[in-house]
Amino acid sequence: MSASDRLDAIDLPPLIRRAVDQHRARIERAQELAQLALAQERAEGFVEGVDVADALSPATVETLSISLDDTVTARREILEA
Repeated sequence: MSASDRLDAIDLPPLIRRAVDQHRARIERAQELAQLALAQERAEGFVEGVDVADALSPATVETLSISLDDTVTARREILEA
């Protein structure tokens, strides 16, 4: 299962889903490593905010974080190739 599939499988409220999809798209559109690093920082900040707000269960936050990290790793491999 790809990172994208895992993200799609997470049950999220609509507003959070929209934000996650935007972060994922920003990561996937990064054209250079600096853009990817910025997109990664923004996504991590979002996940941290969701966690602090207790908007999702700890397990869901962890899955979300891992899935976004996997998306970053996949994009980094493409950019470094």
